[in-house]
Amino acid sequence: MTYQNVVVLGGSGNVGREFMSQVMRHDTVFSKKHLNPTNIIGLTDSKGFWFNRHGLNIQKNPENIYKWRDSKETFNTFMRDLDEYHQYDNLCDLLKFIQDEGMAGEIVFVDITAGKDDLRDFHLKVINDSEETIITANKNPLSIYSTDVFGTLTRFRERYGFLCTVMAGANAVSNLLDYYDTSEIVKKIEACFSGTLGYLCAELEKGGRSFSEILNDAKIMGYTEPHPKDDLNGIDVARKLIICARTFGHNVSMTDIELEGFIDESFLNIDDVDDFMESVKGADQDMKNKFDSAKRNGKTLRYIACFELHENGNSVFKVGLREVPPDSPLGSLKGSANKVIVETDIFCGDKQSIIESPGAGPDVTAWGLRRELLSRLTGRKGGDYKLT
Repeated sequence: MTYQNVVVLGGSGNVGREFMSQVMRHDTVFSKKHLNPTNIIGLTDSKGFWFNRHGLNIQKNPENIYKWRDSKETFNTFMRDLDEYHQYDNLCDLLKFIQDEGMAGEIVFVDITAGKDDLRDFHLKVINDSEETIITANKNPLSIYSTDVFGTLTRFRERYGFLCTVMAGANAVSNLLDYYDTSEIVKKIEACFSGTLGYLCAELEKGGRSFSEILNDAKIMGYTEPHPKDDLNGIDVARKLIICARTFGHNVSMTDIELEGFIDESFLNIDDVDDFMESVKGADQDMKNKFDSAKRNGKTLRYIACFELHENGNSVFKVGLREVPPDSPLGSLKGSANKVIVETDIFCGDKQSIIESPGAGPDVTAWGLRRELLSRLTGRKGGDYKLT
């Protein structure tokens, strides 16, 4: 039996643990579903990596999942008792280690980190200097650097999968790639890309609770980033818009986007989380006024990323709160759901493309990564269907 050998980058975080849990339950040899099942042979953290060319011992007994899946600390302790750990000075040392093991060309890397320069360098080295494959949920290498970096990384479609950088792999990126490949010109995109901000809008729309109360509840429930300003500044949404626009051929960077944060910028400069959560009470009245004003106009507010191609060839990129009709595709969004609306020459009017997905929690993102990983199985076969 051959295997799809996988190295997970950043696997001890929430999404990483969920990803490994799903893989171990459904995609390894135990599932008896795939001709070449997934085999996790490596796992990294910020200082080094665990490696076993025959497969990490953590996946040998699926029942072990319940001992570590809910805690990063428990997971790291569990790993230290199972497999050999190697420290490194640079993530690129891992690539050389794999080559020295005689496994060049056999590995799929799954990036579940939020790394920046180090991960950009690693992605580039993998694509330029090896035959390995990358599946990534990390949007930074594709969005915060130049369009040239984006083009270099994504030029080999079969070796670089980035569907999960936008809407956890819910076909937004794959459809845009298809439009580009078929020369279908994208004329407009309107999207709600943040489940966190969608939840805030939906709750503020109901009335009865202040913005700061809703934000605090969202933080407690784990809907926000560890520092909620990383949601509220809109930068994550803007980066997703950049990836989308670059996917269908536009040379765009953050400086090209007219970006308005969810709340006033004065709040977004506070680095201490506790101070920030106390200070945003000062935004309560302003947020109430905005939603009350929209309601008087027969509208509601959504945090929207927008691209529009004008007839003169100029492109406009905007991210911010906008008034929309409550019964419109974006206005009717509930809870933390995401949605993107794409208009092209063919897909316009009643035929416009609309994709909706749940807000990307760890389970949704992990499933999206598995989906893209499984699409690269050689000789993949269908499940053993049992007809009833």
